Amino acid sequence: MTALEILIIGQVTSSLLMALAWLFSKRLKNASYVDVLWAYGVGVMGIVFICSVQGDLSRKKLIIGLLSLWSLRLGTHLYQRCRKGREDSRYKYFRQSWGERADNLFFWFFQKQAFWVVLFAAPFLIVGKNSEPMGILDFIGISVWMVGFIGGGLADRQLANFKNEPKRKQGDVCTKGLWKWSRHPNYFFEWVLWCSYPFIGWQAPNGEWLLLLPILLMIFLLKVTGIPHVEARKLEDSGRQYREYMARTSAFIPWFPRKIKKKSI
Repeated sequence: MTALEILIIGQVTSSLLMALAWLFSKRLKNASYVDVLWAYGVGVMGIVFICSVQGDLSRKKLIIGLLSLWSLRLGTHLYQRCRKGREDSRYKYFRQSWGERADNLFFWFFQKQAFWVVLFAAPFLIVGKNSEPMGILDFIGISVWMVGFIGGGLADRQLANFKNEPKRKQGDVCTKGLWKWSRHPNYFFEWVLWCSYPFIGWQAPNGEWLLLLPILLMIFLLKVTGIPHVEARKLEDSGRQYREYMARTSAFIPWFPRKIKKKSI
């Protein structure tokens, strides 16, 4: 089976599953479950893609293990948020903006996510073909992956603890831990994690194409689905407090907070 055939089958499967997920979310009036299915979907499809190609068995087992850990952690974290019954602020905004068309437009939104499942699983067709013995590049990749995995988990935990604080008021902004150094440390460490795969798959045929992976993900996070939507909703909820936070805190890469004059806000 060619890579194109594998991708087509993956896309058809992903689209069907997202259509079922749309029906489920329509009934619950909660589109946040699309994020859960994306995280689990990329993990499962990536593993299927790895198993569909020929490569070094030890490395393939390693990648499957790493991908499984990532998918289970992120998907379960998102699922636990959905279980609280509150729709993510991004999707609430879409629902209000789209009005009566919301359910139909969410169907196409879910289908877009189905495409992104395949898009982010596709690199594992290359990574899995690396037939070279495990070496220094693999160990560098594993180290980068661990930094991203631990940092992302820590950022999510710190934000969850902040949201669960009994004295927290509506509009308060999390500035503790990693959130003091970056407005989106969860996104940053997610990006770091995905930067590991070009190292692990570099020696595979067409391995240089994996360099597009961190570039593509950064574009998604900075310009498409990540930071712009989140910050727009934060500004609506927190107003001046979040603008001050934006003025002194790096948007993406963790860095020392800037000193600002309050009169400039």
